[in-house]
Amino acid sequence: MSVDQPAALAAATDLLRAETSVAGLIGRTARTFVEIFDAPACTISRVIGDLLVDLMQHQKSGKADRLGHGYLISDYPLTRAVIEERRPYTVFQGDPEADPSEVRLLKELGYDSLLMVAIETDDGAWGLVEVYGEKGRRFEDEDVRVAELLADEVGQMLRQLERPA
Repeated sequence: MSVDQPAALAAATDLLRAETSVAGLIGRTARTFVEIFDAPACTISRVIGDLLVDLMQHQKSGKADRLGHGYLISDYPLTRAVIEERRPYTVFQGDPEADPSEVRLLKELGYDSLLMVAIETDDGAWGLVEVYGEKGRRFEDEDVRVAELLADEVGQMLRQLERPA
């Protein structure tokens, strides 16, 4: 991680808490993950049954082109494990034990690595955060811990925003 962790997390959390709509929160969350991890891109998807639909993508450069794209969760066993077990996972193309379907998708997207973490609300997994790495980057245990903290914070805020007044 390339930033002062406690200060960056505190600042990120303050920005996230300032959001007053679900759309604003999701957009700010994607930007925050890119900034905190100095990543080229982050996608946030919504879980709808066995379907995962891309809601927001933030990239350092270029235009997001996959919004609204859907995947069957059952086609990606590792993604399904993240959503069902609420355990974050990382994938690195150079790892011979990496899930082939996830590696194929990484190659298609042009990235070397992936960090996935679920956003959880009262009804289970609300969505999925995917942070991408390039130039041989691997996501480490500390990255996973920070991603979990941010995703937990976002889940709490979603509960508040979606709760009927």
